[in-house]
Amino acid sequence: MKTRRSLATALLLVTAGVVAFLLLRKHGGSKSNLAQQYADPASCMECHSSEAEGYARTGMAHAFYAPTAKDTVDSIAKERQFYHAASGTYYDLTEHEGKFFQHRWQLGFDGKPDNVEELPIDYVMGSGNHVRTYLHRESDGSLIELPLAWYAENGGHWGMNPGFDNAKPMTRRPIAYECMFCHNGYPEIPATAHRDLSANAVYTNLPQGIDCQRCHGPAAAHVEAAQTPGTSLEQIRSLVLNPSHLSNDRQMEVCEQCHLETTSHLLPDRIRHYDQEPFGYRPAQPLADFNAYFSRDPGHGRTDNFEIVSAPYRLRQSQCYLQSQGALTCETCHNPHDLHKGPESATYYANICMKCHAANLPQKIALHQHTASNECVSCHMAQRRTEDVVGAVMTDHLIQRLAPPAKDLLAPRQEVSDTPSTQYHGPVKRYLLDHQTEGPNDALYDTTAQVIDSSNLQDGIPKLSELIRTQSPAQPNFSIELGDAMRHTGDLTGAIDAYRKALTLDPLSSRAQRRLGVALGNAGETDEALGVLHTAIDHEPTNALLWYELASIEARTGSPEKATADFRKTLELKPDFADAQNSLGSVLAQSGDLHDAEASFRAALAVNPYDSATQSNLGRLLAGEGDWKQAAFHLQKAIQLDPTNLNAQRDYATVLMQTRHFP
Repeated sequence: MKTRRSLATALLLVTAGVVAFLLLRKHGGSKSNLAQQYADPASCMECHSSEAEGYARTGMAHAFYAPTAKDTVDSIAKERQFYHAASGTYYDLTEHEGKFFQHRWQLGFDGKPDNVEELPIDYVMGSGNHVRTYLHRESDGSLIELPLAWYAENGGHWGMNPGFDNAKPMTRRPIAYECMFCHNGYPEIPATAHRDLSANAVYTNLPQGIDCQRCHGPAAAHVEAAQTPGTSLEQIRSLVLNPSHLSNDRQMEVCEQCHLETTSHLLPDRIRHYDQEPFGYRPAQPLADFNAYFSRDPGHGRTDNFEIVSAPYRLRQSQCYLQSQGALTCETCHNPHDLHKGPESATYYANICMKCHAANLPQKIALHQHTASNECVSCHMAQRRTEDVVGAVMTDHLIQRLAPPAKDLLAPRQEVSDTPSTQYHGPVKRYLLDHQTEGPNDALYDTTAQVIDSSNLQDGIPKLSELIRTQSPAQPNFSIELGDAMRHTGDLTGAIDAYRKALTLDPLSSRAQRRLGVALGNAGETDEALGVLHTAIDHEPTNALLWYELASIEARTGSPEKATADFRKTLELKPDFADAQNSLGSVLAQSGDLHDAEASFRAALAVNPYDSATQSNLGRLLAGEGDWKQAAFHLQKAIQLDPTNLNAQRDYATVLMQTRHFP
């Protein structure tokens, strides 16, 4: 008879993976490739119940799930409502009609709630050991991260998600495939979504939680063999990966596929190889064949950063790791099938340390160089507040010989967002995994890394251009990234040539077509720009971004009727596209339709109240109607959001003159 715990675990595993199993099995094909197919994770319970029960206690098993009252409206927190002073915004969580919502509002001109938005919480990302992030699923199947998060520190409290704690927090941050890769089992995505990174991150179906096969690889053949009478135990075991049988390097990489991040700030920290699908990694595959990793140049920036996903990055800087010559791995201390927490965990981890250090400790105690305590971790792997998720406290995996510096490692931190003045600028260096060998396209990826986040454009652009010319890579993304970098520096001619090169490699790349259309439009080549975008729309008629770029060019080039129709088409495909609402409002205002223009501006602000241009446009329209006081309110907001908005400054001065505020 199954215990209550094992039944709960079985239910967890069914929920976690049955959708993924059915979908992946559907696409798996014949028995000849059964070894590459995924099994229903619940089937693991039949033979491995103790391992599954232990795994169910870990954070990985609870990394992605549907919301419940306990995880949302009933979360332990001192205050039920959260006010974000930097952006002047209120948040709370609500429940009605059997669903949970994140509710956001500001105080408007009349002191009443304004810019109100309530979005369903469709999923929760994060186990809650440190943080819970709430996700909303858009009508097109994409996911966005909602601004408010729950943090476990101090018994539980609300706070802004990383990147949102500023005067202009994002309201539509997409959950990219790279995010989902580490927080969930493999979802089903459109077949061509990976082709050239052009597609929005759309999820056709989503499992809930990371299951066994993330570390053990596809197990359909293993399960079928186990269920076939007469199959030997040796045959059954040979059909699934046991990571403990891998070399130490590959064992580390099974963990590092998700836990290795050199930095979460703009650099980039990695590039997924352009011939790899977003969820194509398999354990035992060399991780360097899937991702190229990068770090800052020590001569230009810090490499001792401590961030929330930095455990292997910090561990690999430790003398314990370096001196072990590969013997120390993640699994030396961590059993993925069990979780060690509470007071007994100190002894558990200390015993592991003593396997190497027991001989030295008595002598050090006698010399008063060490306390009599054998509680190693609190001093040598101290708890610290992370630099990127300032509401989270984690164990520092940089094993230090001496106690950490005498400073408060848990002191509150102010979030530092990436801006042109704060982000890293300098060479981007290849970050090598253990025993990593040189790959055929290393130079291309190394040079592309210089330009992706504009870290090293001056050196990167000419080098990447020359490599593309001499090596003629088959993947279009190298040329697209070059084009983006050139456009960023104002070189439209070079950008256009790079995008054309990409389209010779993949004529159906909507990313390259959209970029080319925009660059041609900015260069004054209106007819060709419109032709390129129309061609792209013919192949991808539901891509709202393509319609938006088309309408934007039409609006600039004196085709208001076409622009209006195409902005409306954009909003039909993506109703919460704030920039499209604002642009539609501008076209309507110029056409004299002030009523609908005001409605569009207000609809845009309900989605994104932090856009200076929209606040300015609404203020200008209200001023034109003689509503001076309300106009002043919105123009003041526009200037607060962007003091360099000269149109808002001018219009605000006009309003102040009209209301006789001459000083």
